[in-house]
Amino acid sequence: MRRRRRTQLGMMTTDKNEWTPGLTLAWDTIQHVVEAYAVDTQRIYGTGQSQGGMSNIAMADRHPDFFAAQYLVACQWNVDEMAAMKDSRLWITVSEGDNKACPGMNAATALWERLGTPVAQNASYWNNKAPVAVLDDAVRELAKEGAPINYTIFAGGNHMYTWSFAYNIDAIREWMFAQRKN
Repeated sequence: MRRRRRTQLGMMTTDKNEWTPGLTLAWDTIQHVVEAYAVDTQRIYGTGQSQGGMSNIAMADRHPDFFAAQYLVACQWNVDEMAAMKDSRLWITVSEGDNKACPGMNAATALWERLGTPVAQNASYWNNKAPVAVLDDAVRELAKEGAPINYTIFAGGNHMYTWSFAYNIDAIREWMFAQRKN
C-alpha cells in the first residue's frame, strides 16, 4: 500500500504577520472561483475574526483593490505593512480589553488618518450588551459621516469575547453589502 504524503499548511497567518502556505492556498482558491464562475468583481467582500481577520488584512495589503469592503473583527497586523489599505472601505470592531487587536487597530487607523484617509470612530465605547436595534442605530449614525473606514470599540471584553456579538449587528453587514468598487 502506497502512503500519501500530506503537506502541512499550518496556520493561515501568525502573530509574526507572515504570509503562509495556507494563506497562499486560500488566495489561490479565491482567484480560481473569481475566474471560473460568474462573480461580480465589483462586489467581493471579506470578513474575518482573529486569524480570519488577519488573513483578510494580509490579502488586502497585497491586493488593495480586490475587496469592495471588509468587516474586520478582533484582529491586527503589522501596521508598517498596512499603508496600502488606506483607500479601502473597512468596518473594524474590537473590544477595549483586547490587548493585541485594540492597540493594533488604534495604530492602523492613526496611520490611515496620517495618510489622509478619514476614519469615523465612536466617541465613547459602545455597550456590547445593548439591544441589536440600539447598536444598529449607532452604526447607521456613524456611517452617516461617510468615512471609508469605520472603527468601533466596545467597552470591556477581550479578544475571545468580541465575535460573540460583532456578527449580530445587522447594520454593519448592511453597510458592507452596500459598498461597491469604483
